[in-house]
Parts: sequence; C-alpha cells; structure tokens
Amino acid sequence: MLTDADRTRMRAELLEVRNDRAVSIVITRAGSSLAAQTVRIARIARGRTFQSGQGREQRADVIVLGDVNFDVRVNDDFTSAGTLYRIVFIRPNKDFAVTAEAEAVQ
Repeated sequence: MLTDADRTRMRAELLEVRNDRAVSIVITRAGSSLAAQTVRIARIARGRTFQSGQGREQRADVIVLGDVNFDVRVNDDFTSAGTLYRIVFIRPNKDFAVTAEAEAVQ
C-alpha cells in the first residue's frame, strides 16, 4: 500500500522527468485557446505515412506528460516546435501526473 510520503515522492519524480525537457504549450479546444501549460513531449512510436482526404500525411505517436492539474481532453490540439499535435487518449491514472497520448501531424 502506498503511503502519503510515497505519493509525494512519486509526484516529485514525475515532475523532475517533465522538467528535464519541459516545453510550454497552448491547447486549442473547440476553437478556444487555453492558458499556456508546461509539459514534456516524448515520441513513443516510429513515424508513419498514410493517405487521407487531404493527401499524404506523416504521423507519429507521442506521450504528453503534465502535472496533476494538466487540463487536457481527447481531440484537443496544440503546436510545439512547428508540429501540430492532436490528443487521442488520456491515461486513466491521474494520481501522480496526467499523461496523454497524441498524434503528431505534419
């Protein structure tokens, strides 16, 4: 069983991981921009190419790690380093951090 001290330590360690390569993002939700939030973006899969209605697209999957107050929902969009990302999944365990999965669309 985890103690309060364990939870505090785990939260602090995840914030260290996030802060090691932190970026600030502004999420767009239903046409509105939210306040900037600090996250870490890390690739989790190889890029892939597929044909869509708009032509050929390059996509790659990424993890977006924020603190427990990270305000993110499925279908939110944001841009970082010139790449557009779309949130596709929010991992259910939010005790220590909020972790989302996103597609990087070029």
